[in-house]
Amino acid sequence: MDLLTLINNGMQNQFFDMVVPVIYKATGPSIMPVVLAILLILAWALKWDKIKKIILLCLFALFFTYVIVFALKLSYVSPRPYVVLSNIRMVCPDNGFNSFPSGHVAISMTVVSVILMKVKKHRSVLIVLLAMYMIVMAFTVMYVGVHYPGDVAAGFIVGLVSAFI
Repeated sequence: MDLLTLINNGMQNQFFDMVVPVIYKATGPSIMPVVLAILLILAWALKWDKIKKIILLCLFALFFTYVIVFALKLSYVSPRPYVVLSNIRMVCPDNGFNSFPSGHVAISMTVVSVILMKVKKHRSVLIVLLAMYMIVMAFTVMYVGVHYPGDVAAGFIVGLVSAFI
């Protein structure tokens, strides 16, 4: 059994069918900039200068992430797994746009990478928490049936590259 089938079908249960689509929708590509903008306003109001800089770097890096992701989605035709594979369930409706690469993972990895590059305090705790977040993101996009493992891997790479630009 391949990884996508294992996650999408082999781990199917009522709890995941209820919770994972909520995570998928709450972490969509249009959500992260809004969350960062709200945090930026909060950081400005509370005069958290270091946090302001990190958020601005995240937003700057996200610009490159969006450009790279959409360029790849437009240039590489890759239908969603639930469209091509009869054994893959569509747990959550999506936009139907090309599968490659995962925008959810790329955007999340960009923000995680910037945070890890800039935050030095409580490093080991931060690494564990952000690694768990990225595992949840990878699991989520495969569980709902919208991405192949290769899409997820490409999203990781795009996120890392965007963070270092």
